[in-house]
Amino acid sequence: MNMKCAVIDVGSNSVRYAVITPDTVIATKKLNGTVLADGLFFSGKLSDAAMERTADAIAEFCENAKREKADEIYVFATEAVRAASNGSEFVKLVYERTGIAVDVIDGASEAQIGFAGAVSDTKSPVTVFDIGGASSEIICGENGKIIFEKSSPIGCVRLRDGAGGSREKAEKLIADRLPDKLPKTNKAIGIGGTATALGAMSVCPEKYDPFKVHASTVTAEFLRKIADRFFGGENLQIAYPSLTDSRAKIIGYGALAAIKILKLSGLNEFTVSERDNIEGYYMLKSGIRKNSEKL
Repeated sequence: MNMKCAVIDVGSNSVRYAVITPDTVIATKKLNGTVLADGLFFSGKLSDAAMERTADAIAEFCENAKREKADEIYVFATEAVRAASNGSEFVKLVYERTGIAVDVIDGASEAQIGFAGAVSDTKSPVTVFDIGGASSEIICGENGKIIFEKSSPIGCVRLRDGAGGSREKAEKLIADRLPDKLPKTNKAIGIGGTATALGAMSVCPEKYDPFKVHASTVTAEFLRKIADRFFGGENLQIAYPSLTDSRAKIIGYGALAAIKILKLSGLNEFTVSERDNIEGYYMLKSGIRKNSEKL
């Protein structure tokens, strides 16, 4: 099926958009940091303001898809919507704005499409992780098959809300909610906004370049330095202009979570993949298994 599809990922921190065909290796992704999960940690609900600005972003991306003559438009949502007591209200709002039904995927499906998008041709044992705004997915696999998967209800926005700027509280929340141990693998691959933002900080701090970020390496030492500077009160956007405003406010929490995941994996670095759950969702909906670029 030679479909040109627009895929919109409604995350807890940002809405991402890409147009993909079967020939796409690294999709060009556009992003709007709407912070849908703002306040979710305390209230268990999506705020009216967060729902409105996120629905606006989705509607704008849908218009982009029509201008780009996409054959299909897919919208899927993750932890913020599935965890919120009023998630159905948000789904209804988006449908009223766009005429498109949001696919609210469960944690297992989120893990699976992330793994498929990132490592469909990787044979050696690998750990794939995606530190989102409201949840973190960790998937371990070998020979293209998943041997472990876990979606934990902890992400950068939830950590910001729950820890209130305290590194100690954030580290405790991470330790309490991530798995106690992980299968040992040869490599870690980070996907999604946190991992790619950290990759950009490492290799192209002035301006985000997905082709430089893809297959870049982020070390545990670099993560510790970022966490130290973030919790020391430094405005990291000055040193790293590639960070968006919304990402700059939470990136230190992502660094802490990544440090913990690497420690559980027995590894000292991770490789960044620009291929993630957007590509994986496209593969799922189009019924294809396209090999990803080797990392």
